[in-house]
Amino acid sequence: MNECSILWCGKYHQNWENELHCHNYFQMVGILSGSGTVYVDDQPYEIEKEQVFLLCPQQLHAIHCGEKNAAPLKMLDVKFTVADPALFEDLVRVGDMFHLQDFGWFVRFFDKIIAESAQQRPYYYSIISGYLLEMLVRIVRERLGQPAAAPEEEALRVATFKGVDVAALMQYIDFNYSRIISLEDLSTLAGVNKTTLISIFKEVYGTTPIRYINRIRLRKAKELLVNTDTSVSEIADLVGFQSIHYFSRFFKAKENCTPMEYRMRNGQSRYFSFQRQGGSSLW
Repeated sequence: MNECSILWCGKYHQNWENELHCHNYFQMVGILSGSGTVYVDDQPYEIEKEQVFLLCPQQLHAIHCGEKNAAPLKMLDVKFTVADPALFEDLVRVGDMFHLQDFGWFVRFFDKIIAESAQQRPYYYSIISGYLLEMLVRIVRERLGQPAAAPEEEALRVATFKGVDVAALMQYIDFNYSRIISLEDLSTLAGVNKTTLISIFKEVYGTTPIRYINRIRLRKAKELLVNTDTSVSEIADLVGFQSIHYFSRFFKAKENCTPMEYRMRNGQSRYFSFQRQGGSSLW
């Protein structure tokens, strides 16, 4: 099984805009020139040359170009899936936007992928998948360095950070994750603006507030799937997902299986195995 698979790759000028949307695959964009704004979740980023954006599955994002008479936005763009769970989790931790120490190698790898795809010689897809995998590994190594401890466990030990009562934020999320929690709610509680709040979360947790909350919801959902017979739609509602469809897409993107498949593998499958021990039921 390939660690990653390319769905689409290109280098192009963009003079059109799109609205907030999401999809079930990764998208990585490198900025070559131009101006505008990239929105990721609730965070706006003013476009700068040599920025890299890494958009995760089911993450809301949009691109708005610059002024009407401004030079069109020139960018590199690749859409891909990741099958390796460890690489998937590391990519989620990399961050929405970053600058590389050497943007040149990033461009060269894109050029090699595009050139190899255009020629389509034998085994070209294996070659371009290898190029992409090397790109992703280099990015993870540069951005993350040594493997970090589990963000949730580390963050919960923090009482305050840069004057913000992190413990109070965590308590609020623990009590309210099943409800709609907005950045405005958390910003008001923390006494800082949304940009500062996101920055603090990234430093303490290695992720954004919305991703952290969804991580909590996912963990709670997995516990309910394994330990109860509550329906999938009820679990989605209990842990705070606004629809069964969004919950199912989010779950599959993170776990590489549907909620029901997860339940069968981790809940009922253990139960049937346990019953067979000794040749008779213990119930």
